[in-house]
Amino acid sequence: MAEVLQKMIDADVLVLASPVYFYSVAAQLKTVIDRTVARWLEVKNKEFYYIVTAADEELASAETTVACFRGYADCVESAKEMGVIYGMGAYETGEIKTKKAMLEAYEMGKGV
Repeated sequence: MAEVLQKMIDADVLVLASPVYFYSVAAQLKTVIDRTVARWLEVKNKEFYYIVTAADEELASAETTVACFRGYADCVESAKEMGVIYGMGAYETGEIKTKKAMLEAYEMGKGV
């Protein structure tokens, strides 16, 4: 975790991405977020991008996951939200590749 945290401190951009599990963020990412508390004052001046995927087609089902991301960014000094991508309606392995979110992610990535 120390290596990951140092990379987060050194980075200009942080991309938080998670599938939506029961209207929340995946446990593995939540653990990473929680572990940054050890050096949270050093995680600052970041541009944030958020990516969520969900089996549900309704955007509202992903909003609590995005709210978690935004809650974390609210704790980061001089954080700036740069974009959100919703990969809705993706349940089966690889299904996201057929969704417009893939093109959106590609285009957003070109601008980073």
